[in-house]
Amino acid sequence: MLHSFLIYCFSVSLVFAQFAPTNETIVHHDGRLWDVVIETCDKDGAGTDAAAYLKIFYESGHDSETFHLDNPGRNDFEQGSRDHFKIFFKQSDIVNMGLFWWPGFSLSQSWCVNWVLLLNSDTEACFEGMFEKWILHYRDPPTYATRFHRLRYADCVRPGPPTAERRNYLRYDDIVRNSGGTADDTKHDDDD
Repeated sequence: MLHSFLIYCFSVSLVFAQFAPTNETIVHHDGRLWDVVIETCDKDGAGTDAAAYLKIFYESGHDSETFHLDNPGRNDFEQGSRDHFKIFFKQSDIVNMGLFWWPGFSLSQSWCVNWVLLLNSDTEACFEGMFEKWILHYRDPPTYATRFHRLRYADCVRPGPPTAERRNYLRYDDIVRNSGGTADDTKHDDDD
């Protein structure tokens, strides 16, 4: 009898503990599958056999996630190649990205990256991180993108050259909201 009563009290305390106030920041998780495309530089020694990682930084809760980039059975990050990964991100409010590598048991451990694309077809979101530099092996902080932009999804199929005109990072929705129109609004001179 006493045993049953103690189990009942414990169960009730667990239920009430779920509703107790906490000091934790509420983070919105809208996890989705993203395509990640990385172009390794076409320079001597640019490819790597080391373990490569992508770190994604989110606006909500100042949160981040780290992903090991590896396609099993494939030699990733060869000089001048593009590698594609499918990764589940827990949020979509991405504000920056970084790369790093971790030494392994191979001779080719340096890594140079031109750019990284993050694409999500469900939300038609696309982010471009321009690196154009050698990636350091430090985990914290990783090597950050030199430039980080949100692009129109249609423009994300193939990023333009490094000299192409790009927006500074602002959420695309903020640009539309601040302009007072929609993303597809255009002014026609013959409408006067």
